[in-house]
Parts: sequence; C-alpha cells; structure tokens
Amino acid sequence: MNAMLGRLLGARYKVIQALGSGGFGQTFIAEDMQRPGNPPCVLKHLNFATQHPHVLQQVRRLFYAEAETLEKLGRHHDQIPQLLAYFEEAEEFYLVQEFIPGNPLSVELPWGTKLSEAQVIGILEDVLGVLAYIHSQGVIHRDIKPDNLIRRQHDGKLVLIDFGAVKTITNQVAETIGQTQLSVPIYTSGYGASEQCLGKPQFSSDIYALGVIAVQALTGMRPSQFPVDPESGEIVWRDQARVSVQLATIIDNMVRYHFNQRYQSATAVLQALQHITDLPRADPVEPMIPAIATPENPLDRQFRHLRPVLLGLGVATIASFGMAVLLRKPLPQLFSDVTVETSTPTPSPAIAIATDYISWGEKLLTPGTSQPAKQKGVDAFAIKAYPQAVKALEVARQAERSDPETLIYLNNARIGAMPAHAIAVAVPLGDTLNSSLEILRGVAQAQTQVNQGGGINGVPLKVAIANDNNQSETAQAIATDLINHPHVLGVVGHGTSDTTLAAGKVYQTGQLAIVAPISSAVQLSTLGSYIFRVMPSDRFTARALCNYMLTRLQKKRVAIFFSSNSSYSESLSSEFKNALFYGAPGKVVAEFDLAGPDFNAYESVEKAIQQKAEVIMLAAPSQVSDRALQVVQINRRRLPVLAGDSIYTKKTLQVGGEAAVGMVVAVPSNVLGNTRLPFQQQAQKLWGHEIDWRTALAYDSTQTLVAGIQRDPSRRGVRQTLGTPNFTATGALGAVSFSSTGDREGVVQLVQVTPVAKKQPQVYQFKPIN
Repeated sequence: MNAMLGRLLGARYKVIQALGSGGFGQTFIAEDMQRPGNPPCVLKHLNFATQHPHVLQQVRRLFYAEAETLEKLGRHHDQIPQLLAYFEEAEEFYLVQEFIPGNPLSVELPWGTKLSEAQVIGILEDVLGVLAYIHSQGVIHRDIKPDNLIRRQHDGKLVLIDFGAVKTITNQVAETIGQTQLSVPIYTSGYGASEQCLGKPQFSSDIYALGVIAVQALTGMRPSQFPVDPESGEIVWRDQARVSVQLATIIDNMVRYHFNQRYQSATAVLQALQHITDLPRADPVEPMIPAIATPENPLDRQFRHLRPVLLGLGVATIASFGMAVLLRKPLPQLFSDVTVETSTPTPSPAIAIATDYISWGEKLLTPGTSQPAKQKGVDAFAIKAYPQAVKALEVARQAERSDPETLIYLNNARIGAMPAHAIAVAVPLGDTLNSSLEILRGVAQAQTQVNQGGGINGVPLKVAIANDNNQSETAQAIATDLINHPHVLGVVGHGTSDTTLAAGKVYQTGQLAIVAPISSAVQLSTLGSYIFRVMPSDRFTARALCNYMLTRLQKKRVAIFFSSNSSYSESLSSEFKNALFYGAPGKVVAEFDLAGPDFNAYESVEKAIQQKAEVIMLAAPSQVSDRALQVVQINRRRLPVLAGDSIYTKKTLQVGGEAAVGMVVAVPSNVLGNTRLPFQQQAQKLWGHEIDWRTALAYDSTQTLVAGIQRDPSRRGVRQTLGTPNFTATGALGAVSFSSTGDREGVVQLVQVTPVAKKQPQVYQFKPIN
C-alpha cells in the first residue's frame, strides 16, 4: 500500500488514489478538504532524497520557476488546467492542479475507426488555439498525444493537460548530479518528432505531434503502423484515408520530417485551416488498403468504473509529462544540411501543375472560398456555360465584394468564347494568402477598367490565375506551361523574389515577358531582356532604412537578421550593408541567420544587445516570418526595429502586437493613405475598402502589359515595347517606365506600426511616416 494514501498535505489536500510514479515523483488524486464537497484535484509530488544542499537549492529554484509558468498558463487560457497551489513541505515539493472531468481524445480514436474530415478539422482548430497561446509564452508542451487531450464534459472543448513541470525538473537535476539513468524522454513514441527524440524540441515539434493525431484520426491506424518513405523520412498515409487535397496538404506540412520544413507556428496552421473550412473540396482520395484494427487491452476490472476519472486526469504516469520553456535553453544544431522550405507539398510535374494550379475560371484556387454561388459559377464555367457562370458569379460578387478571384473569373465569363487577349498572374495563394489577394486585386482592377473601356483596341482581356505556393520548382513548372500556351502574351508575377528568379529563367528562355509587381532582389536586373519589374530594387529600400537609422534615429550599430536560403533576404541585407559602408559611418555588430537549424530567437536578441547593437534590422522573407516575429516579441521594444517590405502583413500586426509598436517598415509606394488618388477612389468603389501598395504595383504591372499588347499584340512585340527607352504606361501613381535593365525608379515609403487609436490600444496599423 502506498504510504502517501490518506496523508493530509499542505493542511488541506488529502491523498485518496495513486495514479503513477517514475523518476523522482508520483501523481495522486487528492481531495480539497477546505472546499465544500471536497472536490477532487490532481497532486504531483516531487521528492529528491539528497544530502547535497546545492542540489536541493537547484530543485527549489526550478520548482518555483516551473510552477509560476504553469500558474500563468492556466490562469490565462480556459483550455489549460489551472494550477491551484504549489508548496514545499519537509524539503519535498507539491503541485496541485485542477481536475478535468471528461474523457481523453483516445476514447474517440479506437484503432480501426476513422473520423470524418470535419471532425478532424474541429480537433485541429481546438488544439491549435491552445498551442498558439502556449507558444506565444515561449513554452513547448513536448507530449501532445490523444491521452493528453481531454474532451471536457460541460462544453466539449479539448483541454491540454500534462505540462511536465515535474519531468522537466527531474531531467535537469538528474543531469546536474550525474544520474542520467533517472531521466526519461519527454515525448511519446510515435508522436515525437525526430528533433525531439534527440532532445532538441522546437515549436513545430508540437505541431508535428498534432499532425500525427490527425493522420491517426483519418486513417484509423496506430502511429507505429504508418509507412515511412525510407529516403525522405516522411509519413506515407494518404492512400489510407478519404480526405480532401486541401486538408491532406496542411497535414503533410504539419508532419514534415525536418522541423524547418513544417509550419513554424500554430497560428499559421490555423490560418490555413480557416481557408478550407466549408470549402467545396475536390473528390477525396479513396483508400487503397483497409486500415488494420487492433483492439486495445481492457482496463483491469477493478478500475473500470474509474476510467473516465483516470483518463480525464491524463496522468497515468509521470513519464508522460512534457514541457519546455524555450527561452531558457539553447537549441543546438541538429541538421547541418537542413534548408528552410515553405510549408507546401512537393511540386507536381508541369502537366499536373497546369491541371491543378492554373485556372481561367474553371476551378477555385483561393483557399477559404465557401460561397455556393461562386462554386456554382465555377462549375458552369468549367462546362463553358458562360451565361450561367456570369449570373452565379455576379451573385457571388455581390456577397463578397473584396474577392478578386471572383471578379477575374466574372470578367472572363463575360468574355466567354469570344476572341480575347490573354495574360496570367502568378501568386503564392497557398503560402501568403492575404498578400496574394492584394496582388490579384490590382490585376482585377486593371482588367475591369480595360474591359469596361472597350478592351485593348476593341479586344477584351482575359486573365489566368496561377498558384505557385511560393515554391521555386512549382513556379518553374507554371512558367513552362504558360510558355506552351502561345495565346498568353505576358505574365504578372511572381509573389516573391525567389520564385520570380526561378521562373524568370524559364520565361527568358521561352521569350515570354514577365512584369514582377513585388520582387525586389537586385539579381533580377541581370536576368534577361524579358524580365521587368515595377517595384524598386532592394538598393532603394536599403538606402531608405539606412538613412532613417542614421539620421532620424541617430543610431550607428545594427544587428541584421536574415535568411541564407532567400535571394530576397541576401539582397536586402547586402544592400543595407553597402548603404552603411558608403554612407555615414555605421557598423554591423552581429548577423543572425533566421533559416539556421539552430536559430534561437532569445539567444540571438540577447547576444545582439550584448554586442551593443542599437538597432535590429529584419531582412526576413515570408518563409521565416514566424521566427522574425519571435525576434520582435522577445526584443520587447528594447531596440528600434527596421524591416523590409515582406514584414508588411496583417500577421505582423496580429502576432507582433504591442511588441511591434514603433517598428519601421520600408514599402515601395506612397499610395498608402492617399485617398484623393483616382486609383484609390476607383479601388474603394470596386472593393469596398482602401487597398495597399501591393495592389497598386500589381495594377501597374498589368497596365504595362496592356500598353505593350496595345502597341503590338505578340510576345516579341510586348517585350520590345516595354524595352523601348521612351515607353510609358499609366499606373496608379503616374507614369511607369523602365531602365535598360528592366528596373523602375520608384519612391520608397516608410511606415510605422502604431495603435489605431487610444480607445483601441490593442488594434494596430501601419501608418506612413511624414
């Protein structure tokens, strides 16, 4: 019999049931004798039998630090058990936590049973909300599994349990005193990511484990049964599940083998899921092989009546605990050859890209579409029933004015089978949706204006939308397909410097003009005569940021955060250093690679401060935006922050929040806030709200192609027209022209993150700096 049973601890908690033990601790059910009805609670006991005062002192320090973290988490989030008390008694330590009535998620996932896609999305969204919160607090759970997710009885929400304070302390102390045999892994086999199994957990380790749960729910298989690709290490599961391509893609990107290739934040996964909720899906893949059903071992008969209680506690053994405070320990290098990739699937061959990722109106490409009228219009377009498509898309347009995909397809449907000039626009809809929609609005606005004005010399303009998912290989495949369609006379795109550089080589070889709306890498200037851009190069952006730092801030010492896997990032950081070298005296005191497998935001910021940096400069592409925002949050406004245009996103305002206030971002247009511009007024009528610089530059890109087609409607003619020294087109802010290298001289505008108003201190905006 356990000697702890019946003991009264802390003068109020009576131990009534032992749940498990391991290492230096035990877990019990206790009754709170000072509350009416003596409600149950979970009591965790940490005991180090040691004669070493310094070990006891370390245990005490770690215990109170972990307890404070647990208390904060439970106090601020409803789906985390509250820490009711923590105390020391006779040099032994105790945590008392809230008891959660309910059943673990494992009850809903018996082997061989498959959940529906809607059920799985519900689980993911429920848990991701909790992960987003704990990750924002610098905490990694490290033991996400069905038994640690309790379906709460009173509201059906999933509660995340077993934050392993006891286990974390145990392992750290065991290392200190050399008793490593007493330490136990803080993960569960099958749910632990590769880097976590080596003791190097990341935020994305929790995302991986949740993705495994999703695969388990969809396939009805044990994680140990999942086939694994021997070359890539990736889980092979789609042939075992009936699931839409959209959800399967998201899950694939949650369970990538290398942590840098996964979603880097729970918020990013939530955003992706929001885009597919209620989305009319492609036909799901039929499973080829039935899942293997293996019954669970029954509980011992004497404990069967306690099953909901024991599982609701989710603390069968202390060995299942798992939590790490990210800011406390460095994350040593794990994979020296890992490269950061966007959270998208391996590209398909060009023929599949043409089928799946390019549309004139016959398929939906924008995630998040849930309008029946829009789907009806697309279905009609696919069978060339253009009058019906027009009618349905007009209804969809009235329901959602701000959707540019609907307007482009509506314009195309109105043309129907009539002769038309054609261009394409390529954007990363699956990677940076909001930025992509901003680009599409500019193209749609120009197309609408042209067609309402009678077309190009009487011929209407059709536009194809292509989704490259911010993948260089996908962008190249799209470029290859567009080149093979001679009726396409030009391309607006792509969405980043990296994809534009990759696809630009294909366009140059195929002699198809491309006008890049938002690509700024200086390397584009030397790519070829068919490559143009309306966005100023990074040279202008870097000079503007450098000048602001030296003159307005009067600071000289800067730490640069960049990505070694991004042409855009290397271009901007290099040009910034050049501006420092050739301008007033300035010094780069430290550089940090956001794409590095061992990157640690906390250590990097602290090191920058130790190196006496006065300013942080972020040259961060979208692929590592989560890490850049970690830098912003950890900096906590101690150092001024400067950033390139890729940081100009709603995500920065939402995730960065108060920590981002004061950050200065360089963007390539002064259209912001200028409501008197005819372009802005037209946009207001068309979309129902103001637009930003990406929309303006996409509009300019489209207008340059229109001007080229107007003079000579052939591929060679468009290129020659745009390359003529005296060429001009009418853009959002005035004339658009190009230098001999295809570049445009442009104005760089600096904007700053500020609260929208004093009455709304938690709502933020990018406000132009006078």
